[in-house]
Amino acid sequence: MLVSLNVKNFAIIDNIEMDFSSGMTVLTGETGAGKSLIIDAISLLLGKRAQVEQVRHGEVKASITGVFSSLDDNIKVLLDDIGVDYDPTDNIIIKREIYASGKSVCKINSDIVSLSDLSKIGDLICDIHSQEDNFGLVNPKNYLSFLRNERIDKLVLAYQEKYSTYKKILSEYNQKVKENDEINERADFIKYQFNELKSANLSTQEEADLHEEEHYLKNYTNVETAIHEFREIYEDKGALDLIYESLQSLAKLKEYDKNYQELYSRLEEAYYNISDISSNSLFKKRSDDFDEARLDEVEERLSLYSTLKRKYKKTTEELVEYYQKLSSELELITNFDDIIKDLKKKLDSSYQETYDIALKLREERVKYATLLEEKVIENLKDLELKNTSFKISFDGGTNFNKDGIDTIDFLVSFNKGEVLKPLSKVASGGEMSRFMLALKVVIGANLPQQTKIFDEIDSGVSGSVAHSIALKIKEISKLSQVLCITHLAQVASVGDNHIKISKGVSDNRTYTITKTLAHDERILELASMISNGNVTNNSINLAKELLEK
Repeated sequence: MLVSLNVKNFAIIDNIEMDFSSGMTVLTGETGAGKSLIIDAISLLLGKRAQVEQVRHGEVKASITGVFSSLDDNIKVLLDDIGVDYDPTDNIIIKREIYASGKSVCKINSDIVSLSDLSKIGDLICDIHSQEDNFGLVNPKNYLSFLRNERIDKLVLAYQEKYSTYKKILSEYNQKVKENDEINERADFIKYQFNELKSANLSTQEEADLHEEEHYLKNYTNVETAIHEFREIYEDKGALDLIYESLQSLAKLKEYDKNYQELYSRLEEAYYNISDISSNSLFKKRSDDFDEARLDEVEERLSLYSTLKRKYKKTTEELVEYYQKLSSELELITNFDDIIKDLKKKLDSSYQETYDIALKLREERVKYATLLEEKVIENLKDLELKNTSFKISFDGGTNFNKDGIDTIDFLVSFNKGEVLKPLSKVASGGEMSRFMLALKVVIGANLPQQTKIFDEIDSGVSGSVAHSIALKIKEISKLSQVLCITHLAQVASVGDNHIKISKGVSDNRTYTITKTLAHDERILELASMISNGNVTNNSINLAKELLEK
């Protein structure tokens, strides 16, 4: 709620400081004293756009500061979202500075915020009700929030949970359909590349083996020459026989000197190793072992490797990986219909679950809407609008949104025989103002704002209507803080607190004065209001009677 307000250099307001309490506070005073300026100042704290003309003549800037307490949870969430530092257990301070140069600054606590963000906060803090301005309540996008009770709130939460799940599945389904379309567009190309690489049957190990075999086959003449030279040493020149003879000599020496034993053992091992090597089948190859056709095969195979690497601009290892990827994509193409079918079943099931809850939610809202219509009509009768018709219409839509499938409108007619028209299309005025008052009385507990301001909504009425308006506003003040500007003693008398607004003149400049009235001062103010400024004993007695009631 609004705890205090400080306004400096704003129109005719020089510098005022006002403290506010809970319950109903009435503001009275002569026309032009600045009552509506105070409401205008509060409007600026709630995010209304400023005008340069609002800066007091001759001053550089106007400043308005408001302290607000008892922050609603939704306000705290919004403060977190826009990055404002605050103490959850403390008040917040909103400040507007309007410069004569045209500049305007918005602050919450010490943080500068945009006008848009301030407006969002303001919508949750305060509701201003005047004959000229009922836009907040006549906006159809707000109507669903008025149809609330414990049952509806539980269904809304259940619906939102199902709706969230549905949106996730829908997003996944749409993504898969998109992927399927993209894959199908290139399916033939994928199949062509897959079949080409499958036929090639590439392997990094095979490529390495082929290079090694090619190198061997291309140098077979050198291989054959080296084999011939090797065999000549051992077969024609008898190198192995000579080593054997040397081994026999060492055998004789070791009989006489044990120091030759180690040398004998080493030479014996060498002899058997060389004997094994020289008799290996590898050295028995002849020129007719060379297969030129095999060399052609190897070179043709290696040529395929080179061609594919150039074509795809990849290494053999990357081609093998790419082949696996193509294989996976083809498998995906093959299985995609099944995947999408399964997802569609899941999506349809989720849709039905969400829709079923949305229908239950609509059913509860329709029941509540009927009660709301009856209660509003009852309150309108108290406000002397006995011929008013009121109907809440449901459009019967099936599209999901965050609050269900319902779009509703408030239809109203103030005279018998007239057709019902959307509330947002009905011209503002005394009838509209009283209708909105009746609506606020009924839905007061469902309105988020903790402060409600009524700006001269009683203009043009008197007698029993004025008394009924007073009682309706008083009823609203039981649920939230109310500030009420009024010219009627009947309305002013029911307030819990009373502030008088008047004008003063100093140095040829007019300025606004505010004063919180004590009980005796209230009697004189009410008496003045009753008798058009001429206080009489009768008006004083009537004022006392009003206060006692």
